[in-house]
Amino acid sequence: MSFIDCFRHEMVGYFGGVPVYHPLQKISGDFSCDETQLVLGGGCGEHPALIIKNPLASVAWFLRSEIDELAQIAAQDSEHPFNAVQGKWEYLVEKYDNKNHIEHLEFCEWSVATYKYFFERCTSLAMLNPFFEESEQCFESWLIMGFGEFIFFAMPELAAEIMEQLENPYDYFGPMRFNNILIVPKNAPVYANGGNAFTFL
Repeated sequence: MSFIDCFRHEMVGYFGGVPVYHPLQKISGDFSCDETQLVLGGGCGEHPALIIKNPLASVAWFLRSEIDELAQIAAQDSEHPFNAVQGKWEYLVEKYDNKNHIEHLEFCEWSVATYKYFFERCTSLAMLNPFFEESEQCFESWLIMGFGEFIFFAMPELAAEIMEQLENPYDYFGPMRFNNILIVPKNAPVYANGGNAFTFL
């Protein structure tokens, strides 16, 4: 039994083999979070928790990373639909993206050994889209954008304030860049006392 099992929560999936949860109530103690956030790891008795503190800003961070590429594609075709929305997207990203790792991620009771082990796991080819140390972005940015991408496509309700202002937001994207969270199938049993977050699968 892990710390998070003392509170209502639902299973989202697995990131590098570590469970990802969505709290269904306010949690306090070993770590603190609420229904507006996601948690990687269940705390004491499982894996030390990593709180995705601001899903809204994480989505904005992800979109910031995508806009330049989308704009380059759209620039080659004056009738590309992204040309009509680029300005609004840039405005919203600037409004909601705080550009501060500390405001996005909270590592709760992580030791140096925990961080090292998790980093090695994320750079492993066992990950579908691993982090590459040669990348221009830092590891924390990669984590934020990965969770931002996941929230954008799979749990937009956690970033409703920005998602509701994006008309047809999924019309402009190709294959996902990060895509590292394994969702548990609808009928598969889960330990989370709030069940599976994705009952529509």
